[in-house]
Parts: sequence; C-alpha cells; structure tokens
Amino acid sequence: MLEHQYDYPRVFEDSDAMKSFYDSNGYVSLKNGLPQDDLRSIANDLTEIFAPYATDASNLFDSAVIELDRTNKEKLHELHIVASRLSSIWKISSVVSEFIDQIYGKKRPQMIIDNAFMLGIPKDSRLVYDFHQESNYMKDFDDILNVHYPIFRTSNFENGTMSVLPGTHKLGTLDYEKSRSAKNSYTNLIPAGIDQITETNKELFNYLDVGDVLIFHKDLIHKSNYNSS
Repeated sequence: MLEHQYDYPRVFEDSDAMKSFYDSNGYVSLKNGLPQDDLRSIANDLTEIFAPYATDASNLFDSAVIELDRTNKEKLHELHIVASRLSSIWKISSVVSEFIDQIYGKKRPQMIIDNAFMLGIPKDSRLVYDFHQESNYMKDFDDILNVHYPIFRTSNFENGTMSVLPGTHKLGTLDYEKSRSAKNSYTNLIPAGIDQITETNKELFNYLDVGDVLIFHKDLIHKSNYNSS
C-alpha cells in the first residue's frame, strides 16, 4: 500500500446518489456542505476563549493550546470541555440535518447526542484515537450518524486528518480490546481482528477543506491520526 491515499469530498448529482455511496461505503464526504459564516463563528468563539493563554498574537488559538498542553493540562482539559458546548458548534447540526434526511431517504426525528472538537496537538500521540467504531463508545443508541469537519484549516495527512476503512460498517458492531497509551490519553476500543481487517480493507485519509463535511455510520472503522506538522 502507498504511504497514504486520500478520499476527497464529492458533489453528488442527487440524494439517491449520495444515499447509494453512503450505503456502500459507510460514509459520505460532501464538498462545501457547511456555511463559511457558521464555521468562522466557531473559530472566533474558540479563539476568544483560548486567547488569554496564547503566546503568539498572530496565532492565538494554536499557541494557547500548545502552551496549555505544556504548562497546564488540567486547564486545557477544562477549556476543551467547556468550549465543546458552544452554541455556534451546536448550530452546525441544523445544517447537517438536511444531509442526514437524504442519507436515510426520508425525514426522521433527529437528536444531538454530543458535540466535541479535537485539539490536534502537534507531535503528540496522547490525544489520538486508534481504529475504532463509534458504536462501542455509545452503546445506549441503536441508530447513530457521526459528523466530522475542520474548523480552522484544511485537514490532511500531515496534520492528522481522520482516516476510514470504507465498507467496514457492514461488519456490524464488533468486539473490541481496550487500550491507553498513557494515563492521561484517550481510551482506545480497538476492534477485534483489526490486523486482518486492515489487510483486506484499504485505508483512506480524508482530505477536507474548511466547509467540507464528513458524515459516517456508527460501525464504520476509522481513526484520528498523528499531527506531524
């Protein structure tokens, strides 16, 4: 396999084409699916929250995250939890709901289970998720669609974009092995038999510009990746 292969966002001809791709692959990546104004609101809110801890006036959010990770991980964790509750982040759900109706092929009631953002700290594998299925983290819900999108900049292989194993949602919810890389790292729920699964399913890295959005099935095997930038 090549070092990495990208999956790029698409513009589908119609709802049927989008639904067909989702049913086959377990995800859809949509080009320019989110309004730029809404994404700027999220970026501005996050910047204002983190700015008091910044060390670089030209790069407030990033420098604050890096500084807090170095000097005060507890404060970084606190701000991360609080900022995930921003109304500007929750607003995106109303935009995505239309795409979800198209994926289902009909209009259905939708509930928001959770909202969060990943920090993507450079050169740090502590807050990176290995291969997993969202269904194993959210066992009390039968029907889940997950939404993923970049906020500040293009998401690519170098800065740790998400990657997927297309079609693996058809395996259903698998047993898993629990692991952690450190005491203060994320807990990984790695699907059983992952080595064999990766041998037979090609890993694709999701290339996403700001405005693109990825929607994926609860059983799709995916992971976040190390930010080497």
